[in-house]
Amino acid sequence: MPKISIIMPTYNVEKYFRQCIESVINQTLEDIEIIPVDDGSPDNCGEIMDEYAKKDKRIKPIHQENGGYGKAVNTGITAATGEYIGIVETDDFIEADMYEKLYDRAKKMEADVCKCDFKFYFGGNRYKKHDNLAKVAEEGKIFTLKENPLIMKYHVSIWSAIYKKSYLDENNIRILESKDASYQDMPFAAEVYAKGAKITVLHEALINYRAEEGMGSSTIRRDSRLKIMPVMCNLAKSIFKENGCWDDVKEVAYWHFYNCSVGMFFQTEDKYKYDHYIELRKLFCDIPSENVKMTFFNNKQKFIMGLILNDKREELLIYAKYFYFANLLKRIRRRIISIRFNSKEKSILFFSKYIWRNKEYEKYNQ
Repeated sequence: MPKISIIMPTYNVEKYFRQCIESVINQTLEDIEIIPVDDGSPDNCGEIMDEYAKKDKRIKPIHQENGGYGKAVNTGITAATGEYIGIVETDDFIEADMYEKLYDRAKKMEADVCKCDFKFYFGGNRYKKHDNLAKVAEEGKIFTLKENPLIMKYHVSIWSAIYKKSYLDENNIRILESKDASYQDMPFAAEVYAKGAKITVLHEALINYRAEEGMGSSTIRRDSRLKIMPVMCNLAKSIFKENGCWDDVKEVAYWHFYNCSVGMFFQTEDKYKYDHYIELRKLFCDIPSENVKMTFFNNKQKFIMGLILNDKREELLIYAKYFYFANLLKRIRRRIISIRFNSKEKSILFFSKYIWRNKEYEKYNQ
């Protein structure tokens, strides 16, 4: 039995696929099974994974008709024979010792889930560490969601963790399958945590999450699919309730749901905003009756939530227009010149190129 089966859902990422699969092949933990799943990719990803499989017997490609991200991951999990499961999204790349460190910590702590932090990768030599797991728990601790709901506060990043295969199978945990669905990582994470997983964390950033311009990520999209995020959050909410941990997690979860869903409402095109707004109302409508104190919300977030809860859609639309154009101007300005001066970075960029950079920050991100 391999120590870890690494699932690689693959669709239309030929530009990045070689870098990704090579970062997996070259792991310091050699006892791994690599399962790239060609989800009907229209480019050459299928041929590339077959090429690598001829050189490395640990690589076991699967080719299937396009069924979406959830089906690709589930196909890989079903085929996996490893003790733990890892998921690598194939436009990202990972550090050489990622899975060795995750596995060693998981085994030491007898954990069902071991999660590390990650870095945003902007191309070239530009990185920014996510750096939030240190706020969740100390290293060397093991906990459940009920004991420490803060695990649901930040980016769920299901690809920055390993999961005990027997835990997933015994609890019948899989990713939601729908060809047109998005953001299925939210209900997957909710189910993993809600069913009592023993969790431990590593503060080190061991995966590089690609966030280059022009990638079509959710941070720049404006189409109707953005309204799926509050739908997925509502599904996660139902999962917490069904498993008896909603009262423990609701203060943290609502803040997370806000950050996932409301920002996307602001960037959604006007013609899709009404449908998106209706989903937000469904997601947050129980806050007054549940006596949620909104502990983690700042004043601006509370103001926006007040507009949603009091059904002041027209006022929210006016605010959304202001928010969108203010952020658009900010992005344009940053593309021309960006000055960063904080505890982690001191730099000046001109048209996305560094013209000055503090060397300590460069060492911090390596």
